[in-house]
Amino acid sequence: MSKIHYFQRYSSVENTVTNNTLQLFARIYEYSTERASKLLSEITGESIEIGIEINQQERSGNSVPDGIVLQRSFKILIESKVDAGVDKNQLLRHSESFSNESQKILLLLTKQRLSENNQKDIQADILKKHPDIIFISTTYEEICKSIKTLFAEYESEMTNLVEDYIEYCNDANLFDQSSFLMRIVPCGQSLNINKEYGVYFQPSDRGYSKHNYVGIYKDKRVQYIWKIESVFDVLYDGKDLKKELIQGEDTSKFDDKIIGIIKDAESEKGWDIYSNHRFFCGQPIATSYEKESSGGIQGARLLNLRDIVDEKILSTDIIAKKLKDICWS
Repeated sequence: MSKIHYFQRYSSVENTVTNNTLQLFARIYEYSTERASKLLSEITGESIEIGIEINQQERSGNSVPDGIVLQRSFKILIESKVDAGVDKNQLLRHSESFSNESQKILLLLTKQRLSENNQKDIQADILKKHPDIIFISTTYEEICKSIKTLFAEYESEMTNLVEDYIEYCNDANLFDQSSFLMRIVPCGQSLNINKEYGVYFQPSDRGYSKHNYVGIYKDKRVQYIWKIESVFDVLYDGKDLKKELIQGEDTSKFDDKIIGIIKDAESEKGWDIYSNHRFFCGQPIATSYEKESSGGIQGARLLNLRDIVDEKILSTDIIAKKLKDICWS
């Protein structure tokens, strides 16, 4: 079955980026005002309070009313940039759009963080006319880092939403992390043949974000990983193997392994993967990356290996060793 996406992919890039990011914020707000407040506070570096405060007998001026119901006002104006340059005059015009809010934040989203000098220059010009406006610049990658830890594993609808936004940002090249991404895939029934051949397979029409490593998971831990050397869509009729290269090296060195796993999947599991399946091929290395939180995983998970290993020495052997020393949730 094709993966259902929460965020649209195929229309005007800058408008789509803005709409998708606002939809992300809206969905999180609908789910939990507390989580929305936490996210906006982390992104802006300011304390953003969403929702009403209810207090009893709090002094207000010269009186002490029996109760207070308070809604603090704030306004965040967002300017999204994809490939166009940052226009300082446009940002200054945006700063005219605030009114009497108690918190006024102008948020610029870009693919790459502004230089410190550029940030200070824009902030200084805004403060000259509007000393109460806070100018914040952040990146789509920073937003993805902030939302990644916002929800627990059991909150599956929201974790799926978060994963799809991260995939969207990667697919739209809002930041290119694919060379550092490992996709952790549950292989409860097939792990033995996956590790034997160094091949992971899935239906060809199942969506996924581009990645460079595979980690096969069973019994609450990633047990083997490999760097993807080749990805093929395959048709095998029992005699001839027809391949379409999707990613990586166009080579025949994995042909016997692909045929072997196709036959074993049928003989050991009763699965027909002779056609309409995609094969991710590499050299498996044993590891033990344990999941410490309760429960298994509902579907694939993405791990940015830059958070674990220095990208200058990113090798599969080193990654496998590092993963043995840490846990995830």
